[in-house]
Amino acid sequence: MLITLTNREKQNFNRIITRIFFLLPAILFIFYAVYIPFGWNTVLSFQDWNGFSAPKWVGLKQYTAVFEDPVAVKSLVNSVFIGLVSTAGAVLVGVALAAFVYQVNQKEGALYRLILFMPVMLPSAIVGLLFVFMFNAEMGLINNFLRTIGLKGLVKAWLENRNTVMWCLVFVNIWKMSGLTMMLSFAAMQMLPMDIFESSKLDGASVLHQFFRLILPLIQPTILLSAIYSLAINFKSYDIVWIMTRGGPGTTSHVTPIYMIKTGFRFGKFGFSAAQGMVLAAIVILIVVMIRRVFRSEKYEY
Repeated sequence: MLITLTNREKQNFNRIITRIFFLLPAILFIFYAVYIPFGWNTVLSFQDWNGFSAPKWVGLKQYTAVFEDPVAVKSLVNSVFIGLVSTAGAVLVGVALAAFVYQVNQKEGALYRLILFMPVMLPSAIVGLLFVFMFNAEMGLINNFLRTIGLKGLVKAWLENRNTVMWCLVFVNIWKMSGLTMMLSFAAMQMLPMDIFESSKLDGASVLHQFFRLILPLIQPTILLSAIYSLAINFKSYDIVWIMTRGGPGTTSHVTPIYMIKTGFRFGKFGFSAAQGMVLAAIVILIVVMIRRVFRSEKYEY
């Protein structure tokens, strides 16, 4: 039985085929670069493999070893700390900067947006080297500034001190990532209709009242998107941490990606390394789900 298609149905069918044709390369690349390595890593986490001999299936032994290894646990805790605190700081600073830029005129605002977004565009290696110089105990800009204003008692070896090294890494991540939230939040603010602001002014609303009661609820989906993206980046921090501290002093600033590379490529424990990655991925997924539930809000139409 032959099925006759109308011209409209033929056009719709051709559009669908065209879309699939253009999407197929991207889908194949995503599978090749993301899903296949993730699947291989999942299988490897249940095996004992040194990179040369045949893999040996060991079940949950590698996961048990992760929680029995104090350095692995410390690395997971550090990754969670850097990820959560850096993301919270970057989102708060980014939204505040977006509100500031939103209030200035268009020409000055364009310059401010460029300056504030530039850290996001800088390679992480460059950012790490920049702040290694700034935090240097002898000739660093921070310590020299403290000496200049007479606060020598606050001079420290920032990256060699166990009490300050993690906060230095968090500060660097906030400085680098806050521009992303700023740009996304500003773009969302630009999409808001001016009628609601004019109406609120007539009702006597101040600028702060407009920001907390109007702007924040309306751009909350954008803030949530920025928070999840920043969280994913901060959780897998490797290059900045490695360049600034090498995971030191000792194992104080060890994060999971650093310990994964050490255990995998230095000691040949690829199954153990894969298990660490799976645990970290599970933690990230759990936190993302919790954030989405906490910040789930009503949808507004305007």
